[in-house]
Amino acid sequence: MILIAIGNTHTQIAHTEDGRDFRVERHPSGAAIAEILAGLPSPWSSWLAEEPIYLGGVVPEREALWRACLASGQIRDWDAERFHALLPNAYEPPQSLGFDRRCCLLAAARDWPDRNLLVVDAGTAITLDLLADGRFHGGRILPGLGLSLRALAQHTAQLPTLSPQSCAVDFGNSTEECLLLGVTAGAAAAVDAALRDGRRRYPDLGLLLTGGDAPLLQARLGQGELVPNLLLRGFFLLTSVT
Repeated sequence: MILIAIGNTHTQIAHTEDGRDFRVERHPSGAAIAEILAGLPSPWSSWLAEEPIYLGGVVPEREALWRACLASGQIRDWDAERFHALLPNAYEPPQSLGFDRRCCLLAAARDWPDRNLLVVDAGTAITLDLLADGRFHGGRILPGLGLSLRALAQHTAQLPTLSPQSCAVDFGNSTEECLLLGVTAGAAAAVDAALRDGRRRYPDLGLLLTGGDAPLLQARLGQGELVPNLLLRGFFLLTSVT
């Protein structure tokens, strides 16, 4: 099957046979869809013509454009609200829980059924979600590293525009280093605070990290398990689990 997960910044086009191993093509979400499709290497053209395609994401307008560009006979409908039957929670209103959070939470719940976890997805926004005793207990949302850097550049007169990257020191000796350290250390501190708060109730609380900036957070935190395809794993489960 083919999974197309549309994020605010990037879109993942994934092929899988078992929901665990994925061949992934990653493109900017704003890129021309026809050009993305035309540039996919072999055997993507055969897969797209022959296999079921599932669309999901957090940008409805882009999802509609993808739907218009693909062979309608291959697109399969699926019910995102099944998440609430698969993983107990008290989120309100239920439909407002984002696609990416549903996917990551369901994958964590199914693949680590006996663990209490803080599930952190470090993308355009950073989400921190508490999964414990087989239930989603709520979470936190903060700006992602790239979004924070862009906001600082756009809303100040002289700060430069930067992309997230590692920095080997703890205190910067250039404006660039100070910005990179500030946003990364700030996000890591938010994760650390969520872990401390969660461990007051669940002392064995572990940490899963996914999303494009997860390696930077893990390096700053010095802990946590990296799971690069957690979202895709959960997307597969949402479309497949009965």
